[in-house]
Amino acid sequence: MILEVAKPQDSAILAEFYKSFAWRGAVEIKLDRGKDFFAPYEIQSDRYLTYALKDEGRIEGIASFLIRDVLLNNKVHPVAFGRDLRISSSRRAILSWSQHFLPVMEEIMHTFKCEYVFSVLSMSEVQALNAFVRPRTQKRPLPHYHLFRRFNMVTLHGRLPWARKPLPQLRIRPGNSNNLDALVNYICMKSRQKDLSTVWNQNSFFDKLNRWKGLQLSDFQIALDRKDNIVGCVAPWSAGGIQDLIPIDYSLKANNFRQFLSFGSHFGWTRKLPPPTSRTQIESGFNFKFLNFLNAENGDIFESLLWRSFDESREDEFLIYNQLRSDFIYRRPFNWISSKMPFGIFLLLPPGNEPPNFLHPSHEKGVEMEPFYSL
Repeated sequence: MILEVAKPQDSAILAEFYKSFAWRGAVEIKLDRGKDFFAPYEIQSDRYLTYALKDEGRIEGIASFLIRDVLLNNKVHPVAFGRDLRISSSRRAILSWSQHFLPVMEEIMHTFKCEYVFSVLSMSEVQALNAFVRPRTQKRPLPHYHLFRRFNMVTLHGRLPWARKPLPQLRIRPGNSNNLDALVNYICMKSRQKDLSTVWNQNSFFDKLNRWKGLQLSDFQIALDRKDNIVGCVAPWSAGGIQDLIPIDYSLKANNFRQFLSFGSHFGWTRKLPPPTSRTQIESGFNFKFLNFLNAENGDIFESLLWRSFDESREDEFLIYNQLRSDFIYRRPFNWISSKMPFGIFLLLPPGNEPPNFLHPSHEKGVEMEPFYSL
């Protein structure tokens, strides 16, 4: 088996291989990137590499690394994010990749001058956690995983019939050239309080916005107080056509929840989930509306932004955002019908390296992890 750096012309083959793997949890899901495997990476960075493990020209495994400049411990660092590790069930492929993993990670760190490598894992994927976070033998040359932060990916499917908008008098305006400077300053101020933030000044904000396909300034919803000061913002965005999540099958609990949502949709309370591919043989993806650049001064302003985003989304869309487990402002509102999935951000260190100081609980602060980056 040989390990190669994937080329742009390999995009369609990589996307087909990637789609063949299921993401398991309460709902079994496969991710479809069409024929452009690299499209989600281009939204996040212009520095990325995908490694392909091949056996006689056939792909047996892939892994990607994205390099982004982020705020970490109050300084800007180039940091690598490991993503989309997919290895076939072949024992030969698994053993071969375990030998390549650590050298590839060290090569990325050296080439891009990255001091740290992070990865996001679903805490419900027990198999992946057992394989990487809790390796059963120390003989394999694998990096050590250190938990950095835990967060919940929250999905909002509807509102209960007695739900009332918390701040009906709050003014929420779309982004435009008149409020652009104030919006940028507000986002920079909030982002500088978080680790792994990709925005800390005007240049970094516009670089991020220009890279984000389909996201416009007019998509921002800005909450204003009586003195026209910004007290919250959000930018709803759909990833349709870039990365679609297609349900293959629902567990019993998830299917009961899907049936409940279908019942509630007749009364305007909820929005339906698509049927599983295993039953219909038709691929119909989740219509996520990702809530990016989400900031609010308190829980009522946060929920008011949810109301606006939900009301302006399509009837077949539902909202999704990330909530750091210690950040109580963004907890799931009680008047909403919602679900959550636990995730963890892990720091990968070569064996023998001492954990950095920012891993200590006394240094804990907020973290930025846009929901689209987690999938």
